[in-house]
Amino acid sequence: MIQFFAYPESVFCAKVRIALDMKNLDYAEVPPPDGYGSAAYKKIIPAGSIPGLQDGGAALSDSNAILEYLEEIAPSPALLPEKPAERAKVRALMGLHDTRIEPSVRAFYASIKAGKSPKDEVYKELIADMSAAFERLEDVIDAEPYAVGPYVTLAECAYATTFSQAQQLAALFGGELQLKPKCQRWWQAMQSLSHAATSIDMNRKAMQDWVSKFIQVDA
Repeated sequence: MIQFFAYPESVFCAKVRIALDMKNLDYAEVPPPDGYGSAAYKKIIPAGSIPGLQDGGAALSDSNAILEYLEEIAPSPALLPEKPAERAKVRALMGLHDTRIEPSVRAFYASIKAGKSPKDEVYKELIADMSAAFERLEDVIDAEPYAVGPYVTLAECAYATTFSQAQQLAALFGGELQLKPKCQRWWQAMQSLSHAATSIDMNRKAMQDWVSKFIQVDA
């Protein structure tokens, strides 16, 4: 059985979980022993990072590398398109997620851990910056209804929980994530995917608990 090392509040872990569920793979999800980066965990996943995946003799890190591995060992249902140009577009969207979109969401974490009041002006700036980051998606997705046409791909695995977490954080701090029409349409389509909905719900509950460790906010 595949061992999947993850934390429920991580969107990088969520995208692997969504792919595992969509491919109906048998796996056990567990937290990294002694926490990520620990000596005990590095004996299993040498990078010491999450998500981590152990499958027989394979010990994998990096969420996108894991997604590609899952696509190769379980090609059905396919989560990469057949056409090379469309496959490249999916990979480009995954790169954009990791380098631009997710970091705009993670930017909240430092202020939360510092215990800054929910009314602090810093959150208004963070919400504006996050909305601007999401605007970058409008011209690079098809939203028909998914990112690259009518079929679900690894892009949906990557973005579904990130969209949810971004909206959750904006709402917790009195704002709103501004989404343009195609992003709104794509977000609606992602919510209709049962496997994505499972991880979205798990992540929302975990994030609420995590934020509450540092500051008091309305649910």
